[in-house]
Amino acid sequence: MEVLNHSLWLVLSYQSLGFFIYTLYLYLQHKDTGRLIFSFFLLSFSFSSFFIHTQLFDHASGFFLYYPLAFCFGLTLVPLFYLHFKSLLTKDFEIRSRDILHFIPSISMVVFLMPFWVLITINLPHYLNSVYGIFLMKGIPGQPTWMLEILVKSTVALQLLGYSIKAVQVYRNHRRQLHAPPCKELRDYYSGIKTFAAGFAAMMVLLIFHRFIHMSGGSLSSTLFVITLLIINIGLAFYGIHFDDNYLYNCQQSPGLTSILQNPDQPDQPKVDDPCEKDGKYQSSCMCKSLKDELVKKLLALMSEDEPFTDSKLKLEDVADMLGTNTKYLSQLINEHFEKNFHAFLNDYRCAKVIKLFRDPNYSNYSIEGIAETCGFNSRSTFVASFKRYSGKLPSAYRNSMRKTLKKKS
Repeated sequence: MEVLNHSLWLVLSYQSLGFFIYTLYLYLQHKDTGRLIFSFFLLSFSFSSFFIHTQLFDHASGFFLYYPLAFCFGLTLVPLFYLHFKSLLTKDFEIRSRDILHFIPSISMVVFLMPFWVLITINLPHYLNSVYGIFLMKGIPGQPTWMLEILVKSTVALQLLGYSIKAVQVYRNHRRQLHAPPCKELRDYYSGIKTFAAGFAAMMVLLIFHRFIHMSGGSLSSTLFVITLLIINIGLAFYGIHFDDNYLYNCQQSPGLTSILQNPDQPDQPKVDDPCEKDGKYQSSCMCKSLKDELVKKLLALMSEDEPFTDSKLKLEDVADMLGTNTKYLSQLINEHFEKNFHAFLNDYRCAKVIKLFRDPNYSNYSIEGIAETCGFNSRSTFVASFKRYSGKLPSAYRNSMRKTLKKKS
């Protein structure tokens, strides 16, 4: 049974390493920050589980030198997952310099353990007791690092609690920012995020108590424990790899989810003779059909003539001011008439402009990123996701295909 447990821990480590390589490959294709963060989370989990397993199964004394690395990597798991969680809810999420503060516990642990590795490297292990005596880091191999392990696990538990509260706040804030009720796809997306977070929390709780389970539960409990970790890890990797960090802002509102006005010819429904007849979803709105038609014409003219969408900082309020209306009416108009939200509406115009510039000889020497920026995109991940949704192809594939077509014609 111990051989089986040993093998399962190795599978857990190598499985996470494989997921890391695949996620990193996806990042290199699409350059979205959220996927990069998740790849580092998988790498950190791979190293943590590997070094834990070296300590659990009494490897050669040389491996004891590397076991403390489990503490260093373990302290990065919660912050990395939180940043990835945040990227799933934040449009054009980017890592900022202040985000390094999330990793102060891990960096502090590396600094704290540096004398340990230096003393062992220069063959002066007898000084370990004077440096780490209170943490029982004497003898190689020797006493287990109980005090240090308790300190690290307590820190991880506090991280899990604190970041869970922060994650709930981020989730609620972004739900409030939606201009319309979420469509079915968006509700499924939110459900996936909550399942994703719950799975991670369960994994961290198991890791915090892994030594207690291993020491007191017997071989069968240890086997069930690591199998549970394997299953949760597969689930996390599946969600993390398939989540699209731009999906939240490109989700189109499905007409089937809106309240459809009953047929006015039905006997139990009053006949509406007023030309300002309203759709069911916006029955409380004062915007009548004639006003909608006028706003649609003005909006289309504004987009085609002035091209305000080329400003990457353009907001709903800005467009409303240009049209002489308010944000509530404009948001309703875009949702009803174009069946998409404001961000998706702008990005479609930007993608059309990108295609136009792809055909323009004056832009033949421009990079794809340069053209995207000219058209109003300020994030590569948003551009790639929007363009693929709009055209069905990645920007590079579309441009190459268009160039081949133009060459054949010439």
